[in-house]
Amino acid sequence: MREKLLSLEQAAKIVRDGDQIIFNGDMDWTPMALLRELLRNGAKSLHTIGVVGGAINLDFLIGAGATATVETCSLGFGKYARVAPNYERYQKAGRVKMKDNT
Repeated sequence: MREKLLSLEQAAKIVRDGDQIIFNGDMDWTPMALLRELLRNGAKSLHTIGVVGGAINLDFLIGAGATATVETCSLGFGKYARVAPNYERYQKAGRVKMKDNT
């Protein structure tokens, strides 16, 4: 049987430029180590999707310039910030495309 477990580095190499990646919409269970590895590999033009909203996971990729399109119903930091700061800045500057999946 084939080994199914991958190292963080191997998992990040699966994601290619322009790929679609999906996250949960809360501040919990965000795979920040994997996201940092994606950026180290130079991932760009990603289509990121937040299921039931987005949080630091999507905002981190937006702020790093790796996201071309964000698809979610909301993007904020819960009680810490109503709107995620990188998202707000990039949206106002027209640097990221937003798709509403309410």
